[in-house]
Amino acid sequence: MKIEDWLARFADGHLTDVASDGGRISLRLEAYTDYRLTPGEVSVVEVFELSADQGELEMAGPPVADHSLEEPWCREEDGLVTVEFVAPLRIRVTAPVFETKLLRTDRRPVLPKPSANACTVRLTDPLDPVRWQEALGPTVTWRIYSGEANTPADPDGWFLQRRDRLATSRTGVFCRTAGDRVTLDRHDADDDLWQAVRLLAAGTASRVWCGNCVFAPADWVTWLTTGALPPLERLRP
Repeated sequence: MKIEDWLARFADGHLTDVASDGGRISLRLEAYTDYRLTPGEVSVVEVFELSADQGELEMAGPPVADHSLEEPWCREEDGLVTVEFVAPLRIRVTAPVFETKLLRTDRRPVLPKPSANACTVRLTDPLDPVRWQEALGPTVTWRIYSGEANTPADPDGWFLQRRDRLATSRTGVFCRTAGDRVTLDRHDADDDLWQAVRLLAAGTASRVWCGNCVFAPADWVTWLTTGALPPLERLRP
């Protein structure tokens, strides 16, 4: 198999380690054969070694193991082969010959990974911008991007931000509605405001999607306030 065809399997895979010992260079690569997202399910991962005994390594920085790779790049010129990864910084190896080896196949349970900066909440009542403004208090206001304080007639695409930060911040907590759901994204907002907005949304929530987890409202509040997650079966769709 040509090296470029072999490398193609690592699009959306991971480069987890790079080692160099004299002229020998070894890269540890992972590719999913069965990729799962739901907590408690099992992903199947093949772990490979790509190595060269007479190689030249150029590395802008070490790989980040959980960074998803774009399709690796490969070039052959003057009897040398160059492979390149963005992981997320550029890593390039040039050698006359590469060896590939399957090291093992892992079965990895999917862990819950709620997002710290984004969530989507299904509301039992439509988002009322006036009520949200009152609940968050006079120090917080709605605004458009880079805009002054204002109360939107339709909150789709508006931010919540502290009034004393309007002159120094363009954003805040971005709120986007679609039907009975509101998506919250933290941009330039302090910890207390981000927490207050999420807890406010939780007050009329029937379901919350966050990272790879789906929360019931009570479990969501518990995670927000204590960091404790419920059993895996309560985090699945």
